[in-house]
Amino acid sequence: MEQETAGGSYGRPQDIAAWLVIVVLVTLIVKTLSFIFIPLSVAVLIFFAVGIPMEFLKRFGVPPWLRILLVVSFMLDGLYWIGGLLQANIMEFVGQLPVFKQKLSEYAAIELQPYGVSVDQGKEILDAFLGRMEGKKLEPLGSFLQAAGGSFVNFIGNLVWVVLFLIFMLAERDGMENRLKNAFGNRRAGRIIRVGGRISQSIEEYLGLKTLISLLAGILTTIALLLFGVQFALLWGVLAFLLNFIPNIGALIATVPPIFMALFQSGSPGFALLAGSVLVTIHLVVGNYLEPKIMGRGLNLSPLVVLFALIFWGWMWGGVGMLLAVPITAAVNIALEEYDPAMPLVKMTSAE
Repeated sequence: MEQETAGGSYGRPQDIAAWLVIVVLVTLIVKTLSFIFIPLSVAVLIFFAVGIPMEFLKRFGVPPWLRILLVVSFMLDGLYWIGGLLQANIMEFVGQLPVFKQKLSEYAAIELQPYGVSVDQGKEILDAFLGRMEGKKLEPLGSFLQAAGGSFVNFIGNLVWVVLFLIFMLAERDGMENRLKNAFGNRRAGRIIRVGGRISQSIEEYLGLKTLISLLAGILTTIALLLFGVQFALLWGVLAFLLNFIPNIGALIATVPPIFMALFQSGSPGFALLAGSVLVTIHLVVGNYLEPKIMGRGLNLSPLVVLFALIFWGWMWGGVGMLLAVPITAAVNIALEEYDPAMPLVKMTSAE
């Protein structure tokens, strides 16, 4: 009886069923309304990330409106620069596709020679195969262009939503504490502010250090590929920088395109293997040695929880969900620490 009054009743079947129903409903709502929740989550993440520069500008007496203008302008300029860089490299890559096709025909013909297929026959087989593939791709060209146009429009729409959410959140930043006190009272507001402060500090530190570590991985990847003479080294470096924000699997995915490019460019598996070994070594040193040394506990999430978070949020929101998986899971974990019945779950998901 004493155990039940102390909190044992939280494990009753009806309570567990109620919580499961709530979780399922929330999941369905968040997935269905992803067109709102994705830009909102990105804006919240950026809101935490720009906390340091906002406070820095505040110390110098910069007016709130000017702080918001400077931070948002800097963010859009950075996005424009990265987008322009990627576009230039992708356009160059597309321009090289005929050359790549010719090399692919030659390599395929050489590989087929041991099977009694001549070089000319190998080229004819591959050209016929590629011709059929191109023909099939041209059939739904109108649908493809419509989908591509829709994707671009969706990206611009999401970007506008992110900027709008971010501007309004930054505008409310200074007066949020007083509003919380007026709405919930000093005691409850103090608890909310404390939890929000912990979430903000954790995510700010995580994003700041993760950005520096990802930048280092991108720079080292670019330098290594330039030394090996692999084409589009800058493109693969930017890709490594972006994918490094996805824990565990991001770095692995980032090594695949440059390895194939090295193999395709040189025609030598040994050369591609050597270049790939260097890239893997870079990511292993940066991800498994430098990152733990610099970040320490990080967001205090166990590797298994991070993996499940990547799978869940990737299913929910695709690639954007995988980028947001760790910060969202960490924020939920910190918030649950204030709810006593959830402490067993918090301890199970922590890295300690």
